[in-house]
Amino acid sequence: MDIKNLQATRDQLFLKTSSSVSSGVLVVGLAGATLLAYGFFMGMAPRVWGALLLNMFFFYSIALGGIAFSGMQDVIGAVWGRPIKRLHESFASFLPIGSAFFLIFLVCLWFDILQAREVFPWMKNPEILDHFPGKDVWLQPGFMIVRDVFAVVAILLMSMWQLRRSTLRDKVFMTSGDSPAARECALLARDQLRFWSAPILFAYALCYSLLGFDLLMSLAPTWFSTLWGGWLFAIMMQTLMASILLFLFILKSNPIGKAYGQQQFHDIGKLMHGFSIFFAYLTYAHVLTYWYGNVPEETEYFLERLEGPWFWIVCISPFFNFVIPLYALLFKAAKWTAVLAVPLALMILIAQWFVFVLVVVPAIDGHHWTASYLDLGGLGLGLGLFIGSIIYFGKSNVMVGVADPLLPEAYEGHH
Repeated sequence: MDIKNLQATRDQLFLKTSSSVSSGVLVVGLAGATLLAYGFFMGMAPRVWGALLLNMFFFYSIALGGIAFSGMQDVIGAVWGRPIKRLHESFASFLPIGSAFFLIFLVCLWFDILQAREVFPWMKNPEILDHFPGKDVWLQPGFMIVRDVFAVVAILLMSMWQLRRSTLRDKVFMTSGDSPAARECALLARDQLRFWSAPILFAYALCYSLLGFDLLMSLAPTWFSTLWGGWLFAIMMQTLMASILLFLFILKSNPIGKAYGQQQFHDIGKLMHGFSIFFAYLTYAHVLTYWYGNVPEETEYFLERLEGPWFWIVCISPFFNFVIPLYALLFKAAKWTAVLAVPLALMILIAQWFVFVLVVVPAIDGHHWTASYLDLGGLGLGLGLFIGSIIYFGKSNVMVGVADPLLPEAYEGHH
């Protein structure tokens, strides 16, 4: 793709979807919401909260990863990803929805609405933490809710600022063309993003880890992992790369897809390969540390997930999110050939969704997986909202950063 031709056809770079696609997304979301509403009606409120928590955190992670990955490229001045940068930035359009859910959930925790506190064992029985100095101070409902509200709001404000600065230069370009004002706006936005992305990325890491500790790890309050934030980051980036790769293939026949070259498919595939290995490394580090340490409070977490229906998920998921991607993605063609790359990306996303199931559901259901339709309902709602937010974003924003000063270099093959 030539940069001049791309800019000349910029009106075709908005995301236009057929009515059948929009209707399908709406049906999936409404079906999921109906299942969850049925769960509330049947008196399974804690179980519904658990299903919402695991699915909203799953899609929230991908959305945050999309804007964080953009910040990483801005910090180092990466060139190769400029044609697809707006694509993964569009994932961040889900962050206001995910943030709204977390804030509603935290309000329900504060006032114990719809049995929200039944999700966390330490809120039901505070005496669980009597023999765990430090945790009995950290895990106080009021303290947790206040700091998590701060984290959610901070992530939302920073991500929306970052997204607004990135899209502003294209909006100016769309109205005034390649004028001096447009070029000045693009350079100013590039400099601002490059300067502020480093501290913003640090804040993302801190706030996201805080949410992961409080909303997920505290479901098992006597268990603790110092690797938890990094482990969630590995899942975030692996699922992000899989999501980007899927959308690259979905848009390949679209006018937007003409902006993507084989280099972008290859590099995203390499990153997906690398983060598959990184995820496996951190998972193994968890298991190895607790095995040789033999600390009852720590090993119990894993032993509980080796019983009942969880046993099969524990056995199968390493093959889907590590072993198969490890060997399949060694081949170059597997990164840009749809018949190979699409199944691999879908497999990783499904496998990591089951990893979130392993984290959340056993803490609520124990050795059983009752009402699994609620988890599927949460998945349908989350998926519908996630894709719907991207479609809405793409209708008002070009899906390629046509005013990005580094975009011409990307088409010249620079990294």
